[in-house]
Amino acid sequence: MTTETVRSSSIEHWGVIKEITPKTIKVSLLNVSGCSTCHTKATCSVSDVDNKVIDIINTGEKFREGEKIKVSFKKSLGPLALFIGYVLPFVVLMIVLIIAWSATGDEIFAGIASLSSVGIYYVFLMLFKNKLKSTFTFRILKD
Repeated sequence: MTTETVRSSSIEHWGVIKEITPKTIKVSLLNVSGCSTCHTKATCSVSDVDNKVIDIINTGEKFREGEKIKVSFKKSLGPLALFIGYVLPFVVLMIVLIIAWSATGDEIFAGIASLSSVGIYYVFLMLFKNKLKSTFTFRILKD
C-alpha cells in the first residue's frame, strides 16, 4: 500500500495522529517506497522526508491519538504554493538585482540589496502566516 493517492482534485497521504489539542491535530505523515513512483513527487515536500509532522485545524470531529487516517490537500493549491514560495521570491530577487545594479553600478550593493529584498519578502510572508494557513489547509479523511 502506498502512502499517497492522487485523485482528480486532491492529493492524499496516509498518516497517524500524534497529538490532539483544542485548536490543532498533529499528524505524522508516512512515507514509503510508493512515493518514488508518484508523478507529483517533484512538487511534493512529503516525498523528501521519511517522517513529516503537519498541523491540521481541529474541527471538533472525534479522533484519537495513534489513529491511522488519510490527509487530503487540494491539488489546485500546489501551483499557488510553488509560486508564492519559490517563483515570486526569485522574481523579486532578480528585479531588485537589476534595478540596484543599473542605478548604482555597484555589484556588491546590488547583491546585498537583492538578498535583503528576499529576506524582507519572507518576513512579509510570516506576517501573513495565518492567512496562508487558512488558504493552504489539510483535511482529515477517516478510513
